[in-house]
Amino acid sequence: MKKGTKRKSVLSRFRTLTVGIYLLLLLVFCCAGYWLFTYFNSNIREERGKHVTELTETLAELAELYASSRREMIQIMGAHIDGSEFKNAEELFLTLKEQNQLFDMEESEIYVVDEDGTYYKSDGTTGLWENKEYLIENIAEERLWIRQVPGEEKRHLFCWIQLENPIYLQEENKRLEYYTVIIETSHLEYALVSNSYAEKSSVYILGNDGTRLYRQSQIFDIPLEADYLEELERNVELIQGDWDELKKVVSSDKGIYCMEISYQGVDYYLVTCPVANMPNWNLMVVVDRDVLIGSENGLRDYADLFVWVLILVLVGFISVTVILFVYFKSREGLTKQQRESARLLELAAKEANRANRAKTELMAHISHDIRTPIGGVMGMTNIARRSIEDREKVEDCLDKIEESSAYLLSLVNKVLDLSKIESGEFKLLQEPFSIPDLLKECTEMMEGQLKENKIWFYKKFPPFAHPAVSGDRLHVQQILMNILGNAVKYTPAGGQVSFLVTEQYLEEGKVEYCFCVQDTGIGMDAEFLKRIYQPYAKADEDEGKRYHGTGLGMTIAKQYIDAMKGSIQVESEPGKGSRFVVRIPFEIAEVLPEKEEGVTVTKAFTGRKILAVEDVPINLKITVFLLENMGFSVDTALNGIEAVDAFKRSSEGEYAAILMDVMMPEMDGLEATETIRKLPRADAKTIPIVAATASAFEDDRIAIFNAGMNGYLLKPLSDEAVYVEMKKQLFPEAD
Repeated sequence: MKKGTKRKSVLSRFRTLTVGIYLLLLLVFCCAGYWLFTYFNSNIREERGKHVTELTETLAELAELYASSRREMIQIMGAHIDGSEFKNAEELFLTLKEQNQLFDMEESEIYVVDEDGTYYKSDGTTGLWENKEYLIENIAEERLWIRQVPGEEKRHLFCWIQLENPIYLQEENKRLEYYTVIIETSHLEYALVSNSYAEKSSVYILGNDGTRLYRQSQIFDIPLEADYLEELERNVELIQGDWDELKKVVSSDKGIYCMEISYQGVDYYLVTCPVANMPNWNLMVVVDRDVLIGSENGLRDYADLFVWVLILVLVGFISVTVILFVYFKSREGLTKQQRESARLLELAAKEANRANRAKTELMAHISHDIRTPIGGVMGMTNIARRSIEDREKVEDCLDKIEESSAYLLSLVNKVLDLSKIESGEFKLLQEPFSIPDLLKECTEMMEGQLKENKIWFYKKFPPFAHPAVSGDRLHVQQILMNILGNAVKYTPAGGQVSFLVTEQYLEEGKVEYCFCVQDTGIGMDAEFLKRIYQPYAKADEDEGKRYHGTGLGMTIAKQYIDAMKGSIQVESEPGKGSRFVVRIPFEIAEVLPEKEEGVTVTKAFTGRKILAVEDVPINLKITVFLLENMGFSVDTALNGIEAVDAFKRSSEGEYAAILMDVMMPEMDGLEATETIRKLPRADAKTIPIVAATASAFEDDRIAIFNAGMNGYLLKPLSDEAVYVEMKKQLFPEAD
């Protein structure tokens, strides 16, 4: 057989095998597609059920926390009056009123009762308790329950305790043995509030016998019956689950049960969960299935997964094709040089795969952290749009939008800081500043979180021999705020955070400050401490979901400390808290710079016209608003070409300045600036052009000034920054 014929035969077999593999992969992909479609639907249902189950467990914990706190408070109130003697009922009434005010229970009713049922009420009235079942000892031991108060139709939160030492009324010669506080169940709304689903959900508390003790909003139009679960079963359609099993779980006061039902054409998830330490309390949550988190996100995630599977199949096919091609080519007689090329190609492919995996992991973390605040902005915007008439709710939504935006900006800044450090563009400043002022600012910024989380805060700053030092104040503040912020975030309510600072003289002109932050939080295990400074390191997956953060703070803090030739030490144990010790050396400064006063934005540019160039409409609208608020008359352009044309059409000196976006379609800001500077008119060379850029890298700043711009502002623009820069450009003599 001739050589050409043999080669043709080999290539023919290769093509035949390739077509066969194509057909096989097509069949596999079709089967996989059907399986994935079924799998996705099943997972969406499981995800919804899991989400509403977690919501129910959380609300049950909140109900138990509320009930326990009320019970403990009432036990303290009872102990406060236990064994007291009063001359007459008036003295007793006065004491009960004082208790109402002292324990902030003014909206509740306090009773003391004798064994015959005669009661003395905090409002100054007395009478005979009609229902004496409360006086039975085994009932008295049941500290807290929900039931109807004698003489009233509404249900109340009812706490009854038997005093160890009776209260004695001297004039009436009576011993009052029981102490009870009655609270309206409407107070439970604060513990069981769930704004996530607005009017699409209901929360109930059921007794073990199926009675409805409490409801917060109502989906089912079912009257209050002796057995609420029986009435519910008769009025709704069961989709998935078992009513008998649900009743069994409720009656046993154990376990969690989730089922799907339909009521008046709407599908719901119904979940019951016992309230810990509260016998006869079962929390029941009903949520509209279509508004559950995961219904859209799940579909999108699974669609993304399907696309990735398709890509992997195609990559797999291409890989197999390449392998077969290389195999058949080798059969034709590869030269040594070709074999070496194939080996190098294989190594390059492995390296590329490794780099892609690392990039994918990093992007997955960043994507998650960016999606979270964006989801908050979108959700709050939707709520504000639907509540436009409710000013208080709209203002609350705007506050949360601002918080999410600030968090998103913080994340971007941290990623940029990390990029600067890794690229070598990070530089430390050496400027004088005050250590006491820095510590005061850090602690004041933490006060809000400390109060909100109910954390004890202990600080100790002794008099410093050298309070004025020279260094990078901003980055020292970032280090301390990150460590203090983590201590507060990972310390539960009632815990303690301490912040101690000491000073040590090193040598002539140098001093070392030691910053010690210790907390009683969740702590970290030894395995996590080995990788605490790696980007996106998380101690535990569940804790990572509970405590939200960027995962970059400690990485950046360690880089800053190393750049300052300092050190950081960490000691921690799970469940016992953590201790961070940071030591940073500073040059001693002789004097401190004067404190800068805050900037007040005024209409200082009234009568002046400015050209604002921005390709994003919403950003342009914000820019115009800021400039007009300063008194400017504003003309706009959407790209560099329009900016050049607008300047050409203007009379000489008509524009006082140009605020130029850098990245734009058709012609960017750098090219537009260079074009304007070359125009044959006098003001083209002198008009101040200020760049508006989202890039903080040194190369970009150099390019801005090389293009002929006079200054730059970082996005997002703030009115103070724009005002200061424009005053610098238009009123240089004022500086």
